[in-house]
Amino acid sequence: MNNPMDDSAVDVAIVGGGPVGAILAHVLAREGFAVMVLERETPPAQAVVGVSGFDGRAIALAEGGRRLLAGWGLWEALQAQAEPIERIHVNLRGALGAAHFNADEEGVSALGQVLDSAQMAPVLLQAARDSGVDWRAPAAYVAHEVDASGVTVRYACGDAEQRVHARLLVAADGAGSAVRTALGGEVQGRDYGQTAILARVEVEHAAARTAFERFTEEGPIALLPMGGQRYSLVWVTATDEVAARLALSDAEFLAQLGARFGMRLGRFVAVGARSIYALRTTTSEQITAPRLVILGNAAHALHPVAGQGLNLCLRDIRALLGELSQAQQEGRDIGGAEVMAAYAASRAPDYAKSYPVMDVLARGFTDAVPVPKLFKGLALAALDALPPLRKRFVRQMMGLNG
Repeated sequence: MNNPMDDSAVDVAIVGGGPVGAILAHVLAREGFAVMVLERETPPAQAVVGVSGFDGRAIALAEGGRRLLAGWGLWEALQAQAEPIERIHVNLRGALGAAHFNADEEGVSALGQVLDSAQMAPVLLQAARDSGVDWRAPAAYVAHEVDASGVTVRYACGDAEQRVHARLLVAADGAGSAVRTALGGEVQGRDYGQTAILARVEVEHAAARTAFERFTEEGPIALLPMGGQRYSLVWVTATDEVAARLALSDAEFLAQLGARFGMRLGRFVAVGARSIYALRTTTSEQITAPRLVILGNAAHALHPVAGQGLNLCLRDIRALLGELSQAQQEGRDIGGAEVMAAYAASRAPDYAKSYPVMDVLARGFTDAVPVPKLFKGLALAALDALPPLRKRFVRQMMGLNG
């Protein structure tokens, strides 16, 4: 590789150009910050699967997240691709008791929206570029060095190594973050012994704009509406059962899914390509370091139950934007220790609420927690029957509790 050379100077360098990095770059550039994104993969010109972070999964966007995107000028372009969720039905296989959530009861037009991450890619990338973001791709992070004036980031473009000097570095490069690894910080993890099988399915009798989550002894089965008879399936499976399930013919797979999910939507009649990913929670012990913020899935990759991943990341972006904008207005160093500490403190309450809830939902209704199904079913029934409790829970899931 060629010797490093000075490239440019910016306010904020972001490593990672997936949804979180692209949105952060856009909102910072709109506020007048000079921003560079370093993304290891070539960006797409149109909706594709396989680009870092934009992998074709269906994303559940809560109402709070939608409001943030609207305020940042992004929702209008994404809305045409979205399928609203107006109702959510949650039950437990083999037990009485269910919980029902309805947008009308919560005073909102929709509890959330379903988006295809691959279709989001060109919209978010174009928004970032229109805001003046310097997008470098393919550009792979190599290392960074902090000094009194900022942070120098070394990155590789083909055979050439380049450098950019920034006041702040943001690691938005996902659960396996190279920046976080280079920092050497402690990471907490939980392996659930589960793997999610992802696919698009069609059903016999769709329930319009209704999402379903059925807890089973292995883990939840989630169905997100995609319009018409189509749903995005997340079937959480014991890891040692995945290979056998993937080997099933389409007809066998659909029959087994139907036996687990039940007949609420009639028969499952078609399934697309199946993919998998292992379920493991990874949380960084520190989300800041000198002139560095660890953001999004690099800070917290959570179990997909209740679809809170992107929504938590958007609240990270809101908090960081607030701290950086205030510091800039007051003439303070946006990468200084005071700003880093303020950002970390601002996120602690949300993490303290969100992490345990996701863990309880991921494990609490499976056989990993030795509680009789009767009591688990009663817990769902109580949530459904007690409006104050249900409202508090739903508003937390919508991201409207602060």
